[in-house]
Amino acid sequence: MNRTEQRRQRIELSEARRAERLALLERFVEVGSEAERAAFDRPHEWDDTTPWFLATRDSMNRLWVAERLIRIQFPPAVHDYLKDNRLAFLDTARTVMGQPQ
Repeated sequence: MNRTEQRRQRIELSEARRAERLALLERFVEVGSEAERAAFDRPHEWDDTTPWFLATRDSMNRLWVAERLIRIQFPPAVHDYLKDNRLAFLDTARTVMGQPQ
């Protein structure tokens, strides 16, 4: 195989990986938005048989999977960024709610 063919194959592989990563990001944003909307729609009272809980549980499961796929397909720094920002968000939310850190 000559260098031109090898270069073409590397470019094609790179473009395929980029497309896969873009699809994963789109999925992550989509299920993240779905989970966020579910959180806003939470009824005052609910239990594990409430339709809201069942739908939300499914959304959260999809979000969990999407996050793990990002960990698999992207460099570790990308997942660490998600994790670190999630922790920063939770710490800030705890502060806003009047809970000590």
